[in-house]
Amino acid sequence: MKALFWKRASLVLAATLALVPLAAPVLAGPDDDARFRQNGTTRNSVDPIQSGGLLADFPTNAEPNTGLRIMPPTETQLIVGQRFDLRVETQVPGATAPTLVSLTVNGTDITASFNAKVAAQGAGLESGNQGLATTLYGNTVRNMSFSAPGSYTVTATVNVGGTNRTITNNYRVASYAFRGNVKHVVFFLGDALGLPVRSAARIVGKGIFEGRGNGKLNMDAMDEYGLVHTSSFDSVITDSAPGMANYVTGLKQPNNGLNVSPDNTPDQTLDNPRIETLWEFMKRTQGWKTGVVSDAFITDATPAAGAAHTRNRGDRRAIAQQFLDFYQDGTAQPLTGYAGLRELTQPLDVILGSGAIDFLGTTTLTPGSNISTFYQYSATSGRTDVDLVSLATGLGYATPKTLAELNSAPNNQPILGLFTGEFRTTSSGLGTDNIPGVLDRLVALGQATIQGRGASDPLLGMTGAPPNGTGCGATIRDCFAAVPSKPQMVTKAMTVLNNLAGPSGGWMLMVEQSQTDKLGHPLEYERVVYEALELDNTLGGVISSPTFRNRDTLVVLSADHAQPETIIGVALPGSIVAGGATPSGGCFTPSTTYPITLGSAADTQRPCPLQDVVGTFNDGTFPTYTDANGDGYPDESDPTVKLILEDGGRPTYTQNYLTNFQPLNPAGSNAAFPNPARDPDGLLLTGNLPTRNVVQGPSPLSASSANKTNGNTGVAPHSGEDVPLSASGPGADLFAGVYENTDVHVRIASALSGRTSRRSLNLGTPFTGVPNATPPGSNLSGF
Repeated sequence: MKALFWKRASLVLAATLALVPLAAPVLAGPDDDARFRQNGTTRNSVDPIQSGGLLADFPTNAEPNTGLRIMPPTETQLIVGQRFDLRVETQVPGATAPTLVSLTVNGTDITASFNAKVAAQGAGLESGNQGLATTLYGNTVRNMSFSAPGSYTVTATVNVGGTNRTITNNYRVASYAFRGNVKHVVFFLGDALGLPVRSAARIVGKGIFEGRGNGKLNMDAMDEYGLVHTSSFDSVITDSAPGMANYVTGLKQPNNGLNVSPDNTPDQTLDNPRIETLWEFMKRTQGWKTGVVSDAFITDATPAAGAAHTRNRGDRRAIAQQFLDFYQDGTAQPLTGYAGLRELTQPLDVILGSGAIDFLGTTTLTPGSNISTFYQYSATSGRTDVDLVSLATGLGYATPKTLAELNSAPNNQPILGLFTGEFRTTSSGLGTDNIPGVLDRLVALGQATIQGRGASDPLLGMTGAPPNGTGCGATIRDCFAAVPSKPQMVTKAMTVLNNLAGPSGGWMLMVEQSQTDKLGHPLEYERVVYEALELDNTLGGVISSPTFRNRDTLVVLSADHAQPETIIGVALPGSIVAGGATPSGGCFTPSTTYPITLGSAADTQRPCPLQDVVGTFNDGTFPTYTDANGDGYPDESDPTVKLILEDGGRPTYTQNYLTNFQPLNPAGSNAAFPNPARDPDGLLLTGNLPTRNVVQGPSPLSASSANKTNGNTGVAPHSGEDVPLSASGPGADLFAGVYENTDVHVRIASALSGRTSRRSLNLGTPFTGVPNATPPGSNLSGF
């Protein structure tokens, strides 16, 4: 059976290239975009990952000989009135120019309407065919919607080389009719906040006595719980872009994509078929105010998921313009070619985070200027097309840079707050674009210590002046202390949104805790727990606020994915420092050459059994964290007994079970070698992550083909298990159960429609909120 499978898969591959009929699906290309470049002759630089003797990718819903497909992908779940782009395309070049023969919706022929709108949009970026070879077919009509709930079948027939090829997609459209009982939605996204991290945050933050928790986290006390599947369109392991974007659209999206489907013009990242987010939908249809708050650079994948559209999450400067709904030729986000995108996007009213470099122009970042030295950016690193901070000011946005400026900013105008990043030159994992981690900010404020040391200790890297000038403070400690916390940012965001919306209006706010992921990647797990506690404290502020007590606010908290962490036991840092389990001088010295050979006991370079400091099973006594100042965080990250999180997916690294004074990358020159600057006296933990792209085996394609992971993986990966979702407020009952991440937007829409019971989601089909109906194809609107 196995041999037959490999043989069949190989035949699919060969037949696809030769245009020989086969009744099997075509397999997807790199990032599931296309086999060929849009010129129709050049193969993509990375061949498709095939199952024909190569690493197995998954089949996609496409006609097997030409790769004919329709976007959005089949089974996409929409809500009534939600906009999306409809695209028909081929992926394998034909001998002559392919032509659209017919396009039907529930049996209604819409070919003429489709062609007419493509013609009206014009060839090029608006129709998604700029530079597309005549031997490929590809056309997109923008901003369509279904005006009635039910199931829709869309069938396309394209003539390729004299042969008609056909493909069918199914779309499920959920009922939606705004009722107004929910006026506010707060969506908390703990990046990589899997169940082990939530559990660790409760144990560390609340304590445990005789096996019983001393208290619950705010997220533990929410009304309902569910489990969410996290896979993206093209991988069982999602990245953060589709991880969040799937939640707010109903569309399964490819890794690195933001609110778009893949297409056959991989050279263009901004022309892909798009879908409207709930943030955009509610602003367009109800005039709601919208906002995003994050400790990441604010154009990063998760905050961008509410308001941006691109195949490449790295299009940061175009994303920044989409946030402000600003389109202008000669900038990163032109107007020409993007009228449909401009019509779709909606400006955010609250934007709070870091990453000012995506907004600031070089005219503002002049050498030695206060702005340049405040953000620690070089004068040449800014935008050369437009200064978006100046633009935002002209549009009426307040633009605070510090906690004091945030607090004094007006509550009755939009706000673009961009704060200082983690710019310590000795640190890694966050960098200048991301707000310093919670533990490090608490140390800067004098509210926490690391191994008993405070901000005045040079080892923590906060005593000196900032590396590029003192615009943000005389010392690094001063700069970090001036950055607002997540509760402070969210309190301001809600105040502004309430004032802008007025008593009869509504708003939606996305709040991301990014560092649970960004500090989890370099295995800085002590810091990860502090991040989870800040998210929980922020949640506590929201559900205790007058806004929530008015019983018209829905609060949802989940993760886009997890990381493979787990709680393995506890450690006694005192025994490590005293040399109890660690021989004097440590397991090995910084001068040790890598890789380390595991030799005999007489070998002076042999790693010692540092794992003996770990207590597990019967020795897993309860941690001793304290919170004497009552701020909701442990006063010391390494108490007498501390909790140990370890990782199931990791590079080779060393671990001494003490909190690092500053976050450091775990790997050295690649994932096979530890970073000699991090825990040189620690236990050597062998990695299980790749050090290079995985080379595919012999095939009719390039033997040098590689997988999609670009090079060395020197940090912990994401993981593919389900993640918990919690909800409180009107409609919270809708979120219990086990479901796809693409179901969440339907459940939020159902709450906005006045539904409060899960039973109200069962309307006669297996699909959430979809009635047993097959409406006429004329209900496809937008032509």
